[in-house]
Amino acid sequence: MNCKDIEQLQHAFVDQELDPANAQAFAEHLAACPSCTKQLEALSAVRQAIKTQTTRHALPSELSAKIARMTATDRPTVIPLSKKWLPLKWGTTGAGLAMAACLAFLIIASPNEQYLVEQELIASHIRSLQDGHLTDVISTDQHTVKPWFNGRLDVSPPVTDFSTSGFPLIGGRLDYVDHHTVAVIVYRYNAHVINLFVWPAGGLDMDFGKVSAQQGYNMRHWHDGDLQFWAVSDVNPVKLSEFESLYRSQNPKTH
Repeated sequence: MNCKDIEQLQHAFVDQELDPANAQAFAEHLAACPSCTKQLEALSAVRQAIKTQTTRHALPSELSAKIARMTATDRPTVIPLSKKWLPLKWGTTGAGLAMAACLAFLIIASPNEQYLVEQELIASHIRSLQDGHLTDVISTDQHTVKPWFNGRLDVSPPVTDFSTSGFPLIGGRLDYVDHHTVAVIVYRYNAHVINLFVWPAGGLDMDFGKVSAQQGYNMRHWHDGDLQFWAVSDVNPVKLSEFESLYRSQNPKTH
């Protein structure tokens, strides 16, 4: 893909409308193109602003009454939209069916915020594999890497070396995910890189404990009450789960 392709497909990418092959090609281009990455970040920022800063207006009473009359034949049971499904009983009027269809489209078409964060993490992981992007501080000594983050972030991530267990510490860097500057602690397993992203647990209502797989990459997600952790790698899910268990056992506050 070139930059023109990315510009044409960026809305489809954030709306999860690309097929796996194009999504992979899109992410690979982002990894090598800071300009397109900035454009995508700007688009994500605008989408977030629309969701959080737009003014909401109550439905006029006359319109509410009209809708109630039109759907009075068979009223739906009120269920929070966060349940991700619609009540089946909407009434048989054209207006009722149209309303159900519109709501269904909005729920299906609106990208899940956690999915967008996962896409950012994958793009960041791929970008880190390019020459010169993996670490800002290179060291296998946890007593060197942990102090390096001091003064650069508002949080101090736990840093532990697991060389004796097959997951040696490589170093660390700063990255930018979900509108945050985040810490990234870098490990290896054989030839595989494991990026452990760390930032405050506040913000989006994340599905902690989630295990994800996208575009050939696996992710593990957990938190310790104050911090959230995302481990991203192309290592197999069993080994990534082993890494998570090892990290949490050495840092018992995480759960």
